[in-house]
Parts: sequence; C-alpha cells; structure tokens
Amino acid sequence: MKTKRVFILGGGAALGAYQIGAIRFLDEQGIRPDAIIGSSIGVINACLYATGGIERMEKAWAKARSLPGMVKPSLRHNPVLGLSLFDVGPALQVVNDYVDYPKAWSSPIDLAFIVLNLSRGRGEILSNRDMKSAEEFRSLTWAGFALPLLFPPVELRGDYFVDGGFVWNTPLEHAFELGATEIYILAVIPNQLPYQKRFRTILDLGLRFLDVMWRTIGNMGHLYARIDEGRHQGIPIVIIEPGEDFSATSPFDMFNAYPRKTRRLRDAGYRDAKRTFARLGRQGLLPPSVAPPIRAAAPRKHA
Repeated sequence: MKTKRVFILGGGAALGAYQIGAIRFLDEQGIRPDAIIGSSIGVINACLYATGGIERMEKAWAKARSLPGMVKPSLRHNPVLGLSLFDVGPALQVVNDYVDYPKAWSSPIDLAFIVLNLSRGRGEILSNRDMKSAEEFRSLTWAGFALPLLFPPVELRGDYFVDGGFVWNTPLEHAFELGATEIYILAVIPNQLPYQKRFRTILDLGLRFLDVMWRTIGNMGHLYARIDEGRHQGIPIVIIEPGEDFSATSPFDMFNAYPRKTRRLRDAGYRDAKRTFARLGRQGLLPPSVAPPIRAAAPRKHA
C-alpha cells in the first residue's frame, strides 16, 4: 500500500515557531507530508512550507513580531464602524511577502485548512483542491488566521469566515478522511501541565484557568482519542508537542513573537521531535515506513 503521510499543524499564534524545528527533524528522517491540515498559525506554516519548504518558514518567522504589528486600528476596521478591533493589514504584509499563493494553490501537497463559517454557524475544512483559483485560495488562507473580533472576517463565496482553531484545532478524524497511512500531529500547546498546589491571588487562578482552557482547545482533537500503542483505528500516529517548560499560555505569551523567542521555540521543536522518535524507537512504535536507526543530527544554528 502506498504511504500517505498527513501532518496536522495545530494553532497557537506565536507558538507556531515550534513547528519549524519539528518539521526540520522529520525532514532529516526523510518524512515529508503528502497532505497538511492546518489550523490558525498552522495555516500560515502550511503555506510557507508549500511555497519554499523549511527555509521559507524560517525566513518568514525571522521577521515575525506579533503585538507591535497587530494593534493598529484603522478608519475602516474598528469596533465602531467595522467588525474587528484591528486592521489585518500589518499581519498580512509579512505573510504576503513570503507566501507564493499560486504555487501553494497548485502544490502537489493537499493543503486543508480549518475555518469557522460564521454565516452558517459551523466549522468547515476547505482545501486548495476546493478553490477555483489562486485568488480564492488567498482568501481562504486569510480566513484561516483571521482571529475573530481581533481581525475582520473574510468573505468567500458569499459567506463570512474566520479562524477555526477555537472550535477545531487538531482534527484527527479528517486525516483519516484524507486516506492517511501515517499521521504526524505537531501541536504547539502542551498536553501536560505542571502540578500547581496553591493559588495565591485571583490573577494566579485566572492564569491557570487560561492554561487549562488553551490546553483543552488546542489538543481536543487528539486529547481524548483512544491512541493505543501509537495507533488509532490501526493508523500510526506520532504526536510531537512541547513539554511543561512551555506551559504558560497567557494572551501576551500567545500573541507576542520576537526573534529570540522564535529561535527558542524552533530549537525546542527539533529537540522534542528527536526525543519523541527516540522514545518511540525504544518502544518499537515507530511507523513501519520509518526505518531505525534514526539519524540524530544536531539542530542547525541560525542567526
């Protein structure tokens, strides 16, 4: 049977830099996607990868500085006259500089994006194969990271769409619909949270609640799935996710990107992917197409 590898790139705003390192490690093992399911920041990463691989992802993320570029209201996009708090223009500028929409639209990789159809009140998954033109695909991409209320919704084929990550961040079941024979979930929000015995203030309690909320929303697609011995419904599943050292998910931490943080997340993604494969190798749970021993190359250092 022909191998079909599906990568699921979960959302998590500025934490998405983690996926660069994880994808680089997978690439070094000869593991490349036949299809990518992207949510929120995973949509952008999928488009960057389809445009120019890992190198394009790293170049774009080197320019990412989230908060300073996001808080720019305009005469059109504001809470009084518009449908959002801020203008999406500054954020789009970085994306448009590095994503080749015609190339991504016609890519041999299936690119499926999770969006929330506000007009019909439901989550949907639309792909480059569903779009009739590169221009339609561009609109779909913009909708994929249009955070509701923060950025304006995107009109596509008469309906209004926004980022679907809040309702469907890691849709494991859709990978099966794509005919996956191997699934790689690249989550950016930790599944395990450190134990916290005491809460000294209401702010302390509130931040802990946010951590639990993000952990649940971010990982629900696979969090409650019955994955036994690395398989679900007979399909091998590899989950690469941060450890407890990246468990703090305050709004400021989620939406603020800068070069030093990007490098730290990228290196953590590579490290965690390497550790995951070493553990699965010892347990005999690597996908059949992945032949041990795993090449354990050192992470590349970038400026």
